[in-house]
Amino acid sequence: MATDQQLPPNDPDLMLAQEIEASLNTGSSFADLGNPLIDQLIAIKNKELATYSIPATVSDNIWNQISKQTTQRKANVTPLFSRTSTFAWASAAVVLIAAFIGFFWLQMQPQLELMAQSESTIEQVTLQDGSEVTLRPYSKLFVDRSSTNRSYSIEGEAFFDVVSNPDSPFTVDATFGTVTVLGTRFNLSNWGGKAVVYLEEGSVSFSSNQTDEAVILQPGQASEITKSELQLLSESNAEEFTDWQSNSLVFNSSDPAEVINEINQHFGVIVNIDQLQDRSEITGTLILDSVTQTLDDLGLVLGGTFRSVNANEYEFISME
Repeated sequence: MATDQQLPPNDPDLMLAQEIEASLNTGSSFADLGNPLIDQLIAIKNKELATYSIPATVSDNIWNQISKQTTQRKANVTPLFSRTSTFAWASAAVVLIAAFIGFFWLQMQPQLELMAQSESTIEQVTLQDGSEVTLRPYSKLFVDRSSTNRSYSIEGEAFFDVVSNPDSPFTVDATFGTVTVLGTRFNLSNWGGKAVVYLEEGSVSFSSNQTDEAVILQPGQASEITKSELQLLSESNAEEFTDWQSNSLVFNSSDPAEVINEINQHFGVIVNIDQLQDRSEITGTLILDSVTQTLDDLGLVLGGTFRSVNANEYEFISME
């Protein structure tokens, strides 16, 4: 019987450590070990690699790091069947598996890099393929360097004019959903707790990042995705989605809270309307020249005024 200080020869961690050691010494594949855990990790790795294209140099570097760490650990291991070595082997097995999983998931994650960002003004960006992106104020555009396709991500809102390339899909992640196109013009946002896309030209696929739901949009259509639901918007007015490009805000039978969300995003401010009693839908157009002028104009519509309470923070005061 094994004591509290010694692992039995048939201990799974000990046996796995021995098999990994032998594999590293002979240079054979981990797949030859016939270990269920290793086989499952390899299967997951192969499945993910079928989805993501990883440069060979990145993959080789990761595996070299794993090999380097395990080789260094080997140099510190005492003879195999000594009482202390059994614990070293078990520890090595656990560390090796943890390193394998850690490096694997690191390898699989998109390598996002901030490509452009806008401050208080609209910014235009020309991508490497000639596609053009117009960023709404206080928005960011990221590029996924680990993808061989044209893969991007946004925070805020942007209008995309994508150059057609049938051999290279163009994708944009907007937290709740992802747009996939070959060449088209569309507006995409991910503020206000949802992702919203409006298609101006061409065709796009808009898919939920949480479910298997997806919709194909035609020109003039719009769709939104919240955390758990995708829906096609029944009425889509182009001005309501692209108005910000001309520094205006068009709303048609809109909830006042939605109008406030637009202002918050466009000016990078926080506007509180807790005192607003009448939440009737409103229709009209606001010029977005400055936050104070915009709020003054909106206050006339809502029957009140807005006052500054802190830097970049305002609250509604009812005059009724």
